[in-house]
Amino acid sequence: MDSPIQTYLAEYRLQENPWYEAVSYTWATEEGDCSLSSQIKCGDARLWVTKNCELALRYLRLREPSSARVLWVDAICINQKDVNERGHQVRIMRDVYSKATRSLIWLGEESKDRGAPLSHPGGSISSSALEIASSPPSSAESSCGEISGHEERRNDDRATVSVSGIFLNFLEKMAAEMRQISRTGQYTRSSSLYQELISQIYEGWKANAPGAGSELWRGFIDIVNRRWWTRVWVVQEVVAAKTAFLICSKKCTNYHYFFLWYRLVRGDYSQKATGVRISLGLASRHLSVVRLALGADGASEQPNAFLGVARKTRNLMASNPRDSIFGILGLSDKFKTLIPRPDYNKTTTEIFTDVANSLLNLTKSLSILEYAPSSTPVIDHPSWVPCWPNPPVIRCLHYAPYCASKTSKAIFTISPDSRELRVKGKIFDRVEESQLADLGAYAGILSFRDLIESFHMSCNSGFSLTKYPTGESVEEALWRSLCWNADFKQRYPAPDETVDSFREWYRVLISSNTLEAIWEELNSQENSFWNIVKPTSPLCTTSSGYLAAVPYTTEVEDCIAILAGGKFPFVLRPTGDHYSFIGPCYIHGIMNGEAFPENLEELQWFSIR
Repeated sequence: MDSPIQTYLAEYRLQENPWYEAVSYTWATEEGDCSLSSQIKCGDARLWVTKNCELALRYLRLREPSSARVLWVDAICINQKDVNERGHQVRIMRDVYSKATRSLIWLGEESKDRGAPLSHPGGSISSSALEIASSPPSSAESSCGEISGHEERRNDDRATVSVSGIFLNFLEKMAAEMRQISRTGQYTRSSSLYQELISQIYEGWKANAPGAGSELWRGFIDIVNRRWWTRVWVVQEVVAAKTAFLICSKKCTNYHYFFLWYRLVRGDYSQKATGVRISLGLASRHLSVVRLALGADGASEQPNAFLGVARKTRNLMASNPRDSIFGILGLSDKFKTLIPRPDYNKTTTEIFTDVANSLLNLTKSLSILEYAPSSTPVIDHPSWVPCWPNPPVIRCLHYAPYCASKTSKAIFTISPDSRELRVKGKIFDRVEESQLADLGAYAGILSFRDLIESFHMSCNSGFSLTKYPTGESVEEALWRSLCWNADFKQRYPAPDETVDSFREWYRVLISSNTLEAIWEELNSQENSFWNIVKPTSPLCTTSSGYLAAVPYTTEVEDCIAILAGGKFPFVLRPTGDHYSFIGPCYIHGIMNGEAFPENLEELQWFSIR
């Protein structure tokens, strides 16, 4: 293990279908060290790589010193100092991983937390019982010893097995069962191994204490919170792969079966599975994006599929902000035709503006505006252009069929320098009263105390009205505004009986109980309104007496406009001879086109910068 790493560069044409394995890893270690601090030999030269890259190569090196392993590793195979070469390689990245014999996912070294597998209800998990049947190297069922480059000892001291190894061993056991059952029928949630795993994760989640829970639970937590899950690039590296293996030191399991388990959990509405979904940690967003990306090629409307994937990947990380876009191009062959080719010579703002411009022209809708602006202002960045690495100021319900501008197409022009968007629409109303000032410092995450205060202010705004313009009761307008008129089953409009859940939620909200007691009671309510209320869109009142769920950055006298081609109304701020874009909003009573004119001649031009 300690001998120097020796590599050689070899040139192949992808069209020749060479045999090689592509490595998927993060440059940084789990501690965040991404410095080029490790040296390896590349031919006769010395090459500096990150510590995590060097560790991956060390563990993936084959047992026999005379044996060579053909790997594709970005830090070695791409000249990272040549921006033109990097741009070219990004354009073929999907091909690199799709043509590889398999992808090797390096999660890092095993956990320092140790445990004994015999202590959990499933009994002993022996290496020999879990090893996948041996088959040719290109098979998805290659053995872990062959994948990791190191056979595991059969007489491991049980007291020294890491909890990460225990979890991966269990996944191997479940994968073997999945393969066996898949030959005769569909793998179901009734499997004893499936039930054992979600039971132990649920019990560990309930314990909610560091070090508590079984070794299996602790191993699960260790694996799903590895840095690898957070990176935007790794999504396409598994989506494009023929087959992929999760590797942690000498332990490994097939990614495919881990993903199948996730899909079972996602569709399981039992209390235990709910605890598992909450516990998925850093892996949660990654798995959600992979699920969406696997259907991207077959999506009927590719621009909308791209926006859906881009929205899901906003919380994933990239060392270069441009990669928040470049990193998802390979998720579908059709995405490459939607947006400009990768060019690292352009600024981040130029890249994001090019994407917005392209999608506006392709969709003839303002759907791109639903993702702007970001919660972290960027200097000299057009307010209407999403800054993809940062979360938006407000999270819309993209699945609900809102149509504030009816079925109109966007009417717009973009200035030659791409800085100004001119779009047609109408002023609907203005913000008259807002209690949002105390939330001005909110940057994406509120404490529970802040949430309660925000909900109090929103309810005060609602109940300050004596009547509602639509003729509905103030209470109905209030609760439908708080949840954007959709329930926890994503039904729109929300069923009338949702009011019962709102009343129970409001009763707890205004009680004199401690914050801890309020938290406990809200979380104990089944189908609670607490699960659907929108904390990032507090309510304000408009000049005409409407309730508006708006971005927290909204101010009194901001305009509310309905723009042609927009599903949502939008908050705009007059700034001299133009408007600044504040974000989309929900206004109960106009979300189905009630306030949009039939005659488009009534619309006016808005200049947004």
